[in-house]
Amino acid sequence: MTGRARSLLAAATGAALLLTGTGVPSAQAGTRYERVSTVPDFTGEVQAVAYVPAHADAEARATLKLKDPDTVERVTGWILPPGKQRRRVTFDLRPGSATVTGKWTVAPGDPAGAWRLTAEVTRGGAPRANDLTVQVAARQAITGATVSPSPVKLVRGKDVKVSVEVKVKGSETVTAKLVAESSTAYYDLGTLARESNGVHRGVTYFGDHSPPGEWTLQVHATRGGETLRSLLSFTVTKPAAGTPAKAGARVTVGVPKRVGKGRWFRVHGKVYRDGRPYKRKKVRISFKAVGAAKYRLAGYATTNSTGRYTRSFKAGRDGYYQVKSAGTSRTSAALSPQRLVDVR
Repeated sequence: MTGRARSLLAAATGAALLLTGTGVPSAQAGTRYERVSTVPDFTGEVQAVAYVPAHADAEARATLKLKDPDTVERVTGWILPPGKQRRRVTFDLRPGSATVTGKWTVAPGDPAGAWRLTAEVTRGGAPRANDLTVQVAARQAITGATVSPSPVKLVRGKDVKVSVEVKVKGSETVTAKLVAESSTAYYDLGTLARESNGVHRGVTYFGDHSPPGEWTLQVHATRGGETLRSLLSFTVTKPAAGTPAKAGARVTVGVPKRVGKGRWFRVHGKVYRDGRPYKRKKVRISFKAVGAAKYRLAGYATTNSTGRYTRSFKAGRDGYYQVKSAGTSRTSAALSPQRLVDVR
């Protein structure tokens, strides 16, 4: 089922605006690196994080590296959006530091594109202007969502693989859950894997114990201090023959958000069977590098008497980790949410 369904935009303050239809703004920050080569007072690269917000004013910033910082007395500036009046930029000049960051406000009605940033550096009482260009990212949008198969037809004694595909223009982080409307049951897909064409994907397994009826795909796309939420309804049908033959299973997973390259870190979590610890259960830990098409085996772990598992890995590159508890004749298969590890 492909949907342009109900969408809910929530700012960091908790204020919400109910919207419908397509083209709903999302909230991801854009980061651009540009070589500084033609200005007299800066060197290296300028890093700018600036985007047109969806709901409320957002803070933008540009970080620059000063030449001969000990001679700098003051840094001031302004920025000029296309077709609008210039606005003040506040710089945080600190004694002894070569790095300065300028901050300004971008409003929901501002244009995207190239903004002219002027940084005025004062040395020996004489100010000098440095003209730079900052790219301000456009509003983003969740443009489509798919649950496949739809409807999800449960099969007695088997696990049904369910895939989610979400199209988001430029989101920083996209997460998803599949939630039953008639009970507390849900499947957490975690951080959807981002592909180069703007598609984000996730997968899980529905056991025959899953509640039939109406379900909702909940998608959250986050950028800066804003979150875009999109909802898509789909249906789950009960097994054609008899009552469920399998117990339900669930896998949790935890990883650090950021790890230094070459450092060791742990993938850990718990496995449950019918809500109780799943003891001595072997799980498969898989890894997919950012931009890769498939998961690869990273290793195995076995749960202890409390259902906990852990396995250490050496950080090599950015990617997603996911843990699978294989199904048996009496217990459904289960996939953990996907978790992204940022390797620095």
